[in-house]
Amino acid sequence: MWGSKTTLAAVEKIRRSYQAICLYNDTVATGEGDRLAITNQALRDLSGCNGLLVRDWIEQHKDGVISHNAKFGMENKKDPSNPASYANKGKDTDKILLLINEEFLSGEGFKAGRN
Repeated sequence: MWGSKTTLAAVEKIRRSYQAICLYNDTVATGEGDRLAITNQALRDLSGCNGLLVRDWIEQHKDGVISHNAKFGMENKKDPSNPASYANKGKDTDKILLLINEEFLSGEGFKAGRN
């Protein structure tokens, strides 16, 4: 599936990437600045999918994305209802994404050549 370029495969890669980030935040992250907000950039990097597809997926799953980010205080305080405004500032996102990819996606995530 990770090698496929079809729209259905892309949606599934985004979904699995979302689930992997949620699982990481719920079980592995310590809260010492190592939790990862679910953002377009994070899902794009992990799934290897087009940002427009990711944007549409986030919009379709907005409530879950907002709920998960809010659970850990990672929403945008000025505009919590807009997941497009969320960011992972000051975090080593590459390191966290590599860990999530290895632990929860069997190393299958990322665009070719990233890991």
